[in-house]
Amino acid sequence: MARAHQNPDAKPTVGEYRRLREPAPTEQGRHHAIAAAYFEARERTLDVVTTTQTPSGQRLDWVPVESQRSGDIASPPPAAAKALLRGADDAGRPTRTARFELEEDRAARGPEGTVPVIRKDLSAIPLDGSLHRHLAKRQGRGHRATRSAEGLSSFPPPEAGGGHRYAESAQWTYNLGAEGYVSINDPYTEISSDFSLMQMGVTNHEQGYVQSVEVGIQETLNLYGDWGPHLFVYYTTNGYAAEGNNLGGYNRDVDGWVQYDDAIYPGAAFTTVSTPGGDQYDMFMKFQWYDGNWWLMVLDRWIGYYPGALFSRNGSVSPSLADYSTMVGFWGEVYDSEDVPGPTTTTMGSGYWAGSQWPYAAFQRNLRVQVDAGGSMGDYNANGVVINSPSMYDLELHMLSGSEWGSYQYLGGPGAG
Repeated sequence: MARAHQNPDAKPTVGEYRRLREPAPTEQGRHHAIAAAYFEARERTLDVVTTTQTPSGQRLDWVPVESQRSGDIASPPPAAAKALLRGADDAGRPTRTARFELEEDRAARGPEGTVPVIRKDLSAIPLDGSLHRHLAKRQGRGHRATRSAEGLSSFPPPEAGGGHRYAESAQWTYNLGAEGYVSINDPYTEISSDFSLMQMGVTNHEQGYVQSVEVGIQETLNLYGDWGPHLFVYYTTNGYAAEGNNLGGYNRDVDGWVQYDDAIYPGAAFTTVSTPGGDQYDMFMKFQWYDGNWWLMVLDRWIGYYPGALFSRNGSVSPSLADYSTMVGFWGEVYDSEDVPGPTTTTMGSGYWAGSQWPYAAFQRNLRVQVDAGGSMGDYNANGVVINSPSMYDLELHMLSGSEWGSYQYLGGPGAG
């Protein structure tokens, strides 16, 4: 029998909310063997040119960029379409740009023309649940988008006795992408099967279920093999009902994502994080629908894309995410695993309440929505909010603020007290 791994690090001191819980036993056995065989088989399909190791010990297989898919690799949007917010500095709220491991001078990279793919360290990842559970972002049944914009949410409600806890805002509007900055924090995750993330997503609901592309910062031992924050991407073509190749899933755990950049990649570890009350680091992120693909920019680099064909492969005549997005969301999310009883002590963001504001609470700033195919941007103006565990996490909106941060929000919280 295996146990969910508890975080050995002390929880950050933000009030008296630390509560020890004993993980319940979980069945391992064949689940571990199935998951391990799956990832080992994926590694064998790669056309590996060389393998390197990052300063933190992450192993990277470098593959020719064109080997990732049949057909040509797409070209990113032109530089003029980046529309970066270089004028958004606020003297009263100074931020520093986040950095990733491969941006450091001592980090080894592969040959020109190759891109990195993480080789999962299966010895560091507790593969003690089903493969479906490991690949899924939202454990539990798939759902249909039945609620209106006024009632929000495009995401499923938390499961009884646990599940997903949100501090989420959203704007229901036609769009072709979104952008903004998100603060880089190192949240405490209580056990290996919990996660804590901050993210942006663009979605389409017109098939009768959610299709989405998502990006942000996530901490969970079960995916990355450590207790630190990582860049993540995620997509679903079917309302989170099924994960797998060309259906949906995290990072490069399933087929779908096409890597373009040689320095920033899904799963990359940050070398800088914010300190509550001290230096604040953040990351620019942008999804843009361009030439039939959902391109992702991180910092100032187009790092890769999700092909639009992923979202139209069912041949439906209804509009899909292969046409446009109908909703933009910015939010924090905690998965409260049922591996242990009671509400989780996992934190969201910095672990401080939204009302703590600068420089303690996590933030998402200069949030904007792409309003046309030419790349024109408008300020995000949330018309729905979901905070489904207000005793644990919260969110404070500042839409169309008129400040250097434009539309922004503070969010986060300490988890169970």
